[in-house]
Amino acid sequence: ILLSSFFLFVLPIPQQKAYHNFADKRRCQCECGIPKFLPANVSTRNVRGVGFNVPNFGDVASNVVILIGGICGLVSLILLEYPNDTTTNHPSDHDDWQTKACLPIFFGSTVAISMGSTYYHWKPNNATLVWDRLPMTVAFAAIFCFMLDEYLPSHQSQNVDGIGRVLLTPLIAVGVMSVLYWSWVDDLRLYVAVSILPMFIMLLLVIFYEPKHTGKMQQLLGLALYAGAKICEDRDYEIFYFTGNRLSGHSLKHILAGLAPVVIAQMVYVRD
Repeated sequence: ILLSSFFLFVLPIPQQKAYHNFADKRRCQCECGIPKFLPANVSTRNVRGVGFNVPNFGDVASNVVILIGGICGLVSLILLEYPNDTTTNHPSDHDDWQTKACLPIFFGSTVAISMGSTYYHWKPNNATLVWDRLPMTVAFAAIFCFMLDEYLPSHQSQNVDGIGRVLLTPLIAVGVMSVLYWSWVDDLRLYVAVSILPMFIMLLLVIFYEPKHTGKMQQLLGLALYAGAKICEDRDYEIFYFTGNRLSGHSLKHILAGLAPVVIAQMVYVRD
């Protein structure tokens, strides 16, 4: 009903060309192991020496934090399978579907996001943005279904799957279609719905329900980091100016977004 109302009352949302106009356009020219940061309008032809050139260096390089976040998550899932004396939990204590299906998709998609975002920021345009957003929608669906399963699980007396388990595949499909629909029709409404609405629902779940495992504080922190990342994204130029043209809001967004899966990974590893 909410999604239908959104499409009924909200006009098509085209992708603004200004979206690709990020604050930090500095490129990094590396010669003999010595990096030099150059304004975007300085041609590499005017730079002496042989080396490699990274355009939009801040937004490209900050994706390493997202990569680390995804890897931390995958490592935490692997460690659950090999408990040691210091591990308080045993793999059998954990939900098989969460740790072997839903969360691997989330952390794996996070790794893919770092690659897609690097590709996009290397040369920002609508075509490369597709590869940034595709893994995002998969990650959104996976973490949303994880939270649904955590807060609205099926009862043991019922021989049916919880809502999170039922919705995982359909929501991934809808998320992928939202990106393809935008790229074909230039209408962001479906993408906006699948990327923002689940975040509000997850916040309501954390506030009004109790999880079947511990870890509510980490979940709140993860949501706060994501919210902070969105604010930094919206204040790209202001943050770049405030930091003396050293760190842009979009680069800070990548850093905060990369810390969120680290928090979730820690939660999964230590929860009861």
